[in-house]
Amino acid sequence: MTRLSDMVRLVRAPNPSPLTLEGTNTYVIGERMPIVIDPGPAIDEHLEAVLDEAGQPSLVLLTHHHPDHAEGAERFAAMARAPLAMYADHPPGVCATAAAIADGQRIDVDGTALVTVYTPGHSSDHLSFYLEAERALLTGDHVLGRGTTVVAHPDGDMAAYMRSLERARDLHATKLYPGHGPIVDEPDAVLDYYIAHRIEREQQVLGAIDAGLGEVGEMVERIYAAYDRALHAAAALSVRAHLGKLADDGVVARRDGRWVRV
Repeated sequence: MTRLSDMVRLVRAPNPSPLTLEGTNTYVIGERMPIVIDPGPAIDEHLEAVLDEAGQPSLVLLTHHHPDHAEGAERFAAMARAPLAMYADHPPGVCATAAAIADGQRIDVDGTALVTVYTPGHSSDHLSFYLEAERALLTGDHVLGRGTTVVAHPDGDMAAYMRSLERARDLHATKLYPGHGPIVDEPDAVLDYYIAHRIEREQQVLGAIDAGLGEVGEMVERIYAAYDRALHAAAALSVRAHLGKLADDGVVARRDGRWVRV
């Protein structure tokens, strides 16, 4: 356990990888009857460590349905005898016992107040949580503590992600507690970078098409040449998400099996 502030404790799951960084960050918010956010993967030692730290949690919340955040959620909620909740419109069959929460909903338990902020893009059901007392945002996978987030086609939506980044920036939070990696102490600067990065990546996709590279694999080889090849499969999903946005914008189209400028 790492204490991050008077109200926030971190229990990191032992699931490190190129995409999860050091592992999934599970947060315990508040002291008496705390709120647990993202119990993480179904790893017994981790769930037990979270329960030991939380004691008797009042509520378990999920940022989104991806397994590294939600796989252990129902088991943890049962262990803690606490209700589980997530965004109402999540994929069927995922956390079937979870109660529905909505954008803008205020959750106040024993003096710990969180407001839900719908931040789709990384996934269609993604929520962030604004901790009023600290003016901090718990971002799940919307913004990471290091590097940038994968927006994976087809559930990932690049246009929605760009709008969500703007919405998060407009909150002018004092810090970000991400789902992976360290705390972000300069949220506005990081969110500005995320927005600029996505605009730059879109231009790189267009540059690849202009160079005659009409297949996703070809684009990935060009755009991500300096990156670990272990990340190329995830990169391909992000390129597809960029292409989907560009196609909706009427900038590119699929013709004879290849992507071209319109």
